[in-house]
Amino acid sequence: MKSSEIIDLLLQAQSCAEKTHGISNILQPGIVKELIMAEILGHQLIPQKDLPDAKDESGNFYEYLASIRRVNTKTNKGCSFQMDRITKSNLSRVTRNRAFYFGIFKNHLEIEQVWIVEVPIILQEVERQLDKCKNEIAHVNFLLKWLETNGKLVYQTQNHE
Repeated sequence: MKSSEIIDLLLQAQSCAEKTHGISNILQPGIVKELIMAEILGHQLIPQKDLPDAKDESGNFYEYLASIRRVNTKTNKGCSFQMDRITKSNLSRVTRNRAFYFGIFKNHLEIEQVWIVEVPIILQEVERQLDKCKNEIAHVNFLLKWLETNGKLVYQTQNHE
């Protein structure tokens, strides 16, 4: 396949994404994973960067975090999810949501699992990490072990081991 054929397919995907979901940039980091998660969960994707990632039929907002499961590595096995640029003054990025969904992906396009974590649990962990952080702005990380302890599995592909 020539690169021009790939570009043509990307242009078609962009046109479809804009028409059906209002996505103005299909190459926006994370947007395809969010689209996959929203479809599984029956949510409407919100493609605007400064808003929550999705909403349900009742108007509740949700934040999605995604990670690719690292299996063929000697270090950093598992998953790590991150919220960027969190401060004590922008915790509304957490509290505006009904819940958080964590998607574990096999690769960039194939999802394995979706987990849900309630907002009070997320807020407690965010505040714990902010208190330990020496900087005013933090990147908050959620590791797989934390997710398995604090979350509930709500979706799993049939071929996941």
